[in-house]
Amino acid sequence: MPQLPQVQPEEPSPFDTAVDDPDPEDSGDIPLPPPSACANVEAEPNGVNEPQDLPLEAWMCGIFGEPIDNDYFAFSIEEASWLRVWVRAAELGSFANPRAFLLDEDDGDFSASFEDSYLSQDIDRTFKLDQARDLKIGLLEQEIGTTQFGPDFEWRMRVSVVKAPVTWNTEEAVDDEGDDFNNNSASPDMVFDGDRVFGRMEKVTNDWYAIDLTDERTEVVIQTDAWIHGSPLNPELLVKDPDGDTIAYAYTHDNAQNFDALVSFTAQQAGEYLIKLSPVDGFGGQPYWYVLDVSAVVVPSAVDTGIDD
Repeated sequence: MPQLPQVQPEEPSPFDTAVDDPDPEDSGDIPLPPPSACANVEAEPNGVNEPQDLPLEAWMCGIFGEPIDNDYFAFSIEEASWLRVWVRAAELGSFANPRAFLLDEDDGDFSASFEDSYLSQDIDRTFKLDQARDLKIGLLEQEIGTTQFGPDFEWRMRVSVVKAPVTWNTEEAVDDEGDDFNNNSASPDMVFDGDRVFGRMEKVTNDWYAIDLTDERTEVVIQTDAWIHGSPLNPELLVKDPDGDTIAYAYTHDNAQNFDALVSFTAQQAGEYLIKLSPVDGFGGQPYWYVLDVSAVVVPSAVDTGIDD
């Protein structure tokens, strides 16, 4: 059989890719966009007097590289906003157990200590700025020891502007300086059925509320929306009846993993009932916010039908 002729295949016709051909003298080193994690890396020294600028909405990564390593960062918020501070370490496999400090040097009341929660060694906190602020946030290892540092003690932190995680229909009464009036039982804020009160827990104080029940039998439920939504506040509730006796107390909610507070009782007499809202751990300040939800439903009395049983 004669051999078939060798046919050279034709090259496909070029097409326009809309991308210019590279310059022959170009080195090819094209800068890549930052990765989704560790878009920014801490640069020492970044102590409290030399904080590193912290870009918002992006991860800042670093390590606790020496004993009692304090890593500080600075950022500015130009208007009243809700902020989320998220610090990850243990869930990434790191040995670090971070603690964070938030502070505004121009306003000592706007400061907070963010520690790990009952459910995680990492930090996830959400709080409301009342105005534009220049803030600092510092990270350090919570478990202080001679070996609590090194390359295995890495962390990631991100600060983001977020939507409000709760709703409310009234607010705690405050003066022109932003200070509240209800720090003792003699001057409580009055609340009513259906109220959802936004408030802040000041330092070394309690917030007092009162509800006036005019019917003898009323089912009352009072609860906080705070801890479960990322507030640094760990609240507890105590209720006193018109005689001054404590009739309800709680520092947890409807399950053991929800550290908001919920109390419920049936009022057996008319009068003013006092409600004390306190931090379990004593921590307070303007970032320690809460919403107090109040329900008071009158129980209908039995109707006399005129028919004997």
